[in-house]
Amino acid sequence: MSTEARPGGIEDGLRLVTALIHPHLEGRVVRALHELPEFPGFSLVEARGQGRGRGAGGTYVASEYNLTYQRHLQVQIVCRAGAVDEIVEALVRAGWTGRRGDGVISVSPVESFVRIRETGAATTEGGEGAR
Repeated sequence: MSTEARPGGIEDGLRLVTALIHPHLEGRVVRALHELPEFPGFSLVEARGQGRGRGAGGTYVASEYNLTYQRHLQVQIVCRAGAVDEIVEALVRAGWTGRRGDGVISVSPVESFVRIRETGAATTEGGEGAR
């Protein structure tokens, strides 16, 4: 079954919290998420890119074959809108080093959310779930 994000007040619906963090802070960030009263679950994706500093150590080599990237982990969390502030605060607290490239956090609305396990297999025309 699909869970639709409902339009309306700021407390309605679902949100996607996306954070880019330093890879060496993974354990600290995961522990901070586990400590939340309503653990939302998350996904981690390895990411690399360039921020305003244009590469690691402030160096920027722009050629077709030689680019400098910073490595980060992208943390993705789908949660209730009411839990966003608490999650963002935990991510900021655990991901902060005070140095350049600490990362960014963005929050977006989620239009729909489907748990594959709870939806089950595709239904046949007879209305029974395939096994």
